[in-house]
Amino acid sequence: MTSNLIFTVAVQLLLLLLAVSFHGAAQAWVAELCGDPTASQMGRASLNPVRHFDILGTLLFPAMLLAFGFTLSATGFPIFGWGRPIPVVETNLRRPGWDAILVAGAGPVAHLLLTGAACLALVVGVHLLGPEARQAASLSLLYQPGAEALRSYPVMFTLVRMASLNAFMAAFHLIPLPPLAGGQIALRLLPPDWAARLAVIRPYGFMIGVLAALALVPFLLVPFLLILGMVINIA
Repeated sequence: MTSNLIFTVAVQLLLLLLAVSFHGAAQAWVAELCGDPTASQMGRASLNPVRHFDILGTLLFPAMLLAFGFTLSATGFPIFGWGRPIPVVETNLRRPGWDAILVAGAGPVAHLLLTGAACLALVVGVHLLGPEARQAASLSLLYQPGAEALRSYPVMFTLVRMASLNAFMAAFHLIPLPPLAGGQIALRLLPPDWAARLAVIRPYGFMIGVLAALALVPFLLVPFLLILGMVINIA
């Protein structure tokens, strides 16, 4: 295993831990603001990844993606995953219906904030470091950063991966299938009879969402990467 491969794998795993931690902490924090301190009292409002670690979602599933080489191909998947669910006692919420939507949406919003921060840092970095940094960022968009780009501008590679991972995870969690955030929101916004039909999917919704994300990754990620590439090239 080359040093470049070790670096790319380690960076993506660390970024996944960061993303999972922000997702869980955001939900716990919003739940406490809305009147339910359950998750916060369990230490889940922390950015400590140990608090949010899930054997399947944070270890085994990302390892499977690595084993099949998805992250290393020209159209590679980001290494993505999930953390342990945040416990919410809806009867503690001041406005159970609306506040439950806010809690569910806090995770995807956290990913979007991380995406925005990474994009802003990329623009600043390209502007300050010049054409070589721009080229390194552009190569990283193609999952082909190259040895020279990694040696010279590892921060550009890291920021591109941070932006793409969190954009993908925001889209993944917004898939309208319970228990994903998009499904939780849909259950509260749909007419009661439609919501009842959707709720039947709950026991299988997460794995269906994972399979859908794997199948639809080009449609979820490629448009964002194209936009990010244009931003980098005009920065």
